[in-house]
Amino acid sequence: MRHGKPRIDKHLRLNAAEFGAWVEKYNAAGIDSECQPPLEAIEQATKCAFTVCSNLARSVESAKALGVERIGVCSSMFREMDMPHATWRFPSISLLAWSVFFRLAWAFGYSANAESFKAAKTRARGCAEHLANLSSTHGTVLFVGHGSLNWFIAKYLKRMGWLSAEKPPRKYWEYSVFHVQAT
Repeated sequence: MRHGKPRIDKHLRLNAAEFGAWVEKYNAAGIDSECQPPLEAIEQATKCAFTVCSNLARSVESAKALGVERIGVCSSMFREMDMPHATWRFPSISLLAWSVFFRLAWAFGYSANAESFKAAKTRARGCAEHLANLSSTHGTVLFVGHGSLNWFIAKYLKRMGWLSAEKPPRKYWEYSVFHVQAT
């Protein structure tokens, strides 16, 4: 499941250096208390026997908003994929434009102030394997994660033989359910 809406302004025009500072604030931000999870997401969360979160506030706070009483694993391994950034003082453009620019640059090898794309994919594969192992131990597992990481985890779970009828979650509080293919 993707975390709830973060408590941070996303309607800004910034230069690249300011974008880097904004990324740090985003990673420290909790969730907006006015954007509560939909009932369907809460119901899905209550079906799970074990919960996994990243160590970022928006993941932990989202789990609590979903009614999770005990988080079984809270680890930086499950944090969002790093966003590279630069120290340029110009131009000032929208946050969305910087996000798209740096994500594309990252995929093509630019990783200033961030883990490499290859390292991030390796971490995502490790997350998928860890979640699969937790599922074999605990049965149902809720992972309260982040957009890009969720997408890559879904990709690796499918390669491992897991099935899902839904696409990886993109919007806040969206989720996808995976199950092991019966043999």
